[in-house]
Amino acid sequence: MPHHALDAVWACHAALAGAVDSSPGDDGAHLANLLPDYLQVVHGTDLRGVIASLERVLAVLTLDLPGTYELVTRALLRQDLTADNRAAFNEVLTAWRSAGVDC
Repeated sequence: MPHHALDAVWACHAALAGAVDSSPGDDGAHLANLLPDYLQVVHGTDLRGVIASLERVLAVLTLDLPGTYELVTRALLRQDLTADNRAAFNEVLTAWRSAGVDC
């Protein structure tokens, strides 16, 4: 993933995280007020759930391991994982564990 694209995803994360703790009347509050109905009806989650999911995706993209793009795409589209996808998933978990992430 190009660096500028990853920066854009991090900026989206920052905007969503800022919306959670925003004060009434500021831009974050407007964003937080726009999303709840859509998130609940379409995705069955709330803003904090979207942020948590985005953090998992960013963790994978930041690692930039071979096969992670396919894995993230399948996970986001809720498709079954192939043997190659499972291998990529295990590679990600191994990298996270070696980086000290308890998973």
